[in-house]
Amino acid sequence: MGQLSEIENRILELGYKIVAVSPDRPAVLTETIDAQDLPYTLLSDSSMAGAKALGIAIRFNSLKVAAYKLNGQDIEASSGEKHHLIPVPTVLIVDQTGIVRFVHTDPNHRKRLDAQELLRVARILVSSPTDG
Repeated sequence: MGQLSEIENRILELGYKIVAVSPDRPAVLTETIDAQDLPYTLLSDSSMAGAKALGIAIRFNSLKVAAYKLNGQDIEASSGEKHHLIPVPTVLIVDQTGIVRFVHTDPNHRKRLDAQELLRVARILVSSPTDG
């Protein structure tokens, strides 16, 4: 989400609505929302039901969970769950009729779609609407 802040105003000006989905439980998200002035909707998928339905949930083994915890990232505390699932970083562009027009996902949970590439695709989709 860090790179998104570089382009979020331009994305919004193109007429898009930004919705982010987090594996954090609602109470953690409330703290995030209260601490930051977010120009987008932030939703919780702490059970990972949405990520599983989209096929983008990956499971960390216990060693990875422990390593993250040592680095100050407690995925169990954040999600309120012990499933050890995190979502693969995914960007979807959905049109007003609910049709998915663009998908970017990377199995490396540390990699994100470049913000300028997302802006380029968003501009193309706005200038080239499909007939459905």
